[in-house]
Amino acid sequence: FTSADELLNEFATELRQHTYGISSFTQPKVTLSPLRAESVVTLLDGAAVRVELSGRGYAALAINQANVVPGNQANVVPSEAFELLTGLLMAVSPEFQRAMHSHLYSKLLALSDSEPAPEPSGSDPRDAKAKAKYEPEAFRDSIFQLIENVDPTDDSRFTSVLDTAGNTLDYRRYGDSFFELFVTGGLIAPGGIINYDEEYGKFPFSLFVLASGDDPLAGAKRWGGLIVKLTRRYKYLERMFAESTEHILKHIHRYTEDENKMLAIGVGVLVTDAFLTLEPLKALQEDHLTKDGLALRFLTDMLRVFLMNNDINQLHKSLVRAKVGRLTEFFPPNKRDEDCFARHFEAEDMPVLIELHTATLTLARRNEFVDEVSSILRDAKEEDIDDDEEAEQIQATNLKVARAAKAAMRANKWEQHDTVSLAWDGIMNAVNWSYKSEQFEAQALVQIKRHSPVLEMLTTEPKSEISLLKHVQLYAYNEPRLTKYFGRIVLELYNTDVLSDSAIIFWATKGAKPEGKSGFLKQTEALVRKLEAMEDEDDSEDEE
Repeated sequence: FTSADELLNEFATELRQHTYGISSFTQPKVTLSPLRAESVVTLLDGAAVRVELSGRGYAALAINQANVVPGNQANVVPSEAFELLTGLLMAVSPEFQRAMHSHLYSKLLALSDSEPAPEPSGSDPRDAKAKAKYEPEAFRDSIFQLIENVDPTDDSRFTSVLDTAGNTLDYRRYGDSFFELFVTGGLIAPGGIINYDEEYGKFPFSLFVLASGDDPLAGAKRWGGLIVKLTRRYKYLERMFAESTEHILKHIHRYTEDENKMLAIGVGVLVTDAFLTLEPLKALQEDHLTKDGLALRFLTDMLRVFLMNNDINQLHKSLVRAKVGRLTEFFPPNKRDEDCFARHFEAEDMPVLIELHTATLTLARRNEFVDEVSSILRDAKEEDIDDDEEAEQIQATNLKVARAAKAAMRANKWEQHDTVSLAWDGIMNAVNWSYKSEQFEAQALVQIKRHSPVLEMLTTEPKSEISLLKHVQLYAYNEPRLTKYFGRIVLELYNTDVLSDSAIIFWATKGAKPEGKSGFLKQTEALVRKLEAMEDEDDSEDEE
């Protein structure tokens, strides 16, 4: 070897090429004088071999057999060096020899299976793959044969065997069958019935086997770890697993109560680990799954697992990200009201879900009102009217918005100070902002002037005025188009009798929020001084 990089490159390449027969290996470490590299290679039987690569070849320096599985043949340290890592590992480990022979046999089998059949004259060879026979049962039998000699408790050996088998078995084509086997222990026939292998029975590393003991959660976590390891190398399997999960969930009416509970716990574990999103749960919103409460039972068990390690805010984000919709959609159609929702999760001792549901409904209703206000204003703008009729149209539009505000307050039991901020959002959302930044100020002031009667109607109390002014501050802080015009906006609200002088002074001296405070106070400094002076004059006149 002429350099350390050349040495490292060969060692790392050789190690990666032998993953079919070893469990793991450490990153090779280089010593420059003399030039050599070392790595600890863990064999399938548990032995740890300290392997050296130098100018004389591959050599075994020592073997730690403390973790060797009982009953395996003893590993020996050869005295000579080998030109290839394969030769060294074969001399060290009988278990590696068996794994290598199995690997070679799989490759030969794959080559014989892939021999192309003679194509009829004029046929398109690109159609050959599409015409290949689809045999999920044969794929299942191949998996069982691969793990026939794997101890059901040896997860490391199991994942190593299946990881290597991905080089020969078509995981991409049989992804659905692969995960059906991994979840249910068998293959799902049309209609949702699970067909188990007549010779081998249930797949021993499936969720329905591992989680069937006294501690289903522990079994599901072990299963989840296997899923993550197996998909780490074949990244396309992650997407396929999500799709397969949705397919598997569609048939929960065909599984037993215990199987559904194990499935819910398994999904909860993978969602908790961020390996899976909540999107597959949308498969449960079908009428035949919700009508008898199956979907709700599954959802409850799954959420219980998720909330063990996540708070309600994380759940809300996950639901929004997956676009699952409201949780009531998992309830039977005749039980999708708030009372049924509350009673169910009270009985399940999950009050945080009731709080989330209440908050979600409140937010939805607030957004609906904002959208309603914006829609009223936009529809009015689209009407073709004369200039003479514009004032009457604005007045009619404001009246319509005011009625919508009062109706929303009654329906949702909102206070005036809650409603005015939402009305502001609706009014400003209706602005069709120009592409020219120099027009932003004029557009905002015109919109306020036109619809100030609505805001005035909702600020008849000091608390409502302060609430609006704080909200406008936050709006201007988060809306770059309006940040530098905050002072002009406050002045316009004052001139249109929406805000009083006392409300503005109170905000400037005690009520301003931290967001953008110094800049906004500077913008309103002249107005506040003027209002304070006017207030002092009024006080002097009263004293006289």
